[in-house]
Amino acid sequence: MATSITPAFRIGTKELYLPMANITFLRGRDPHHAKFQVPLWFSKLDLRDYLWHAYNVETYSARSYVKLSPVRPKEGHHPRRWHRKRSRKFMTVELARPFVWPAEPEDLSEWSADTVQGASKEQRSFQELQGSTKDTIVNEERRERMREQARALLEGKAKWKPPVRSFGTEMYSRQR
Repeated sequence: MATSITPAFRIGTKELYLPMANITFLRGRDPHHAKFQVPLWFSKLDLRDYLWHAYNVETYSARSYVKLSPVRPKEGHHPRRWHRKRSRKFMTVELARPFVWPAEPEDLSEWSADTVQGASKEQRSFQELQGSTKDTIVNEERRERMREQARALLEGKAKWKPPVRSFGTEMYSRQR
């Protein structure tokens, strides 16, 4: 995107039209400042160049900070181990022109639970028509053979033997 207006700052060579990162614009109170959640490797210059090249938004200054997550005991099998979730980086830029968020919609009927439930029912019926809801991976013959083998083992009619591999047996015998 070629722009005829030049910004008051020096333009970088890293033109981020479609960044390989998620940049989240967060709602703020001050129309002269915009707050973003960016990846940890993102710099102030990256954000400034991205805003200029993608949206033609001029910024005066940028501040960044990394919010560390608290250290907590790890949940699950190892309660004595400590774990810190991934830190998050936030940047606030001062805008040349103020940005005012649009008003929140008052009529929320478009996002009602009835609509969501109707869509999920429609999706289920479509999946049933396509045949993706039933388990097509199960081999009934193999299941029946395994059931018979298990019954014979439990009754003592057969003795268990480890499976024999047809390939790679010489490799396993050399390692022992």
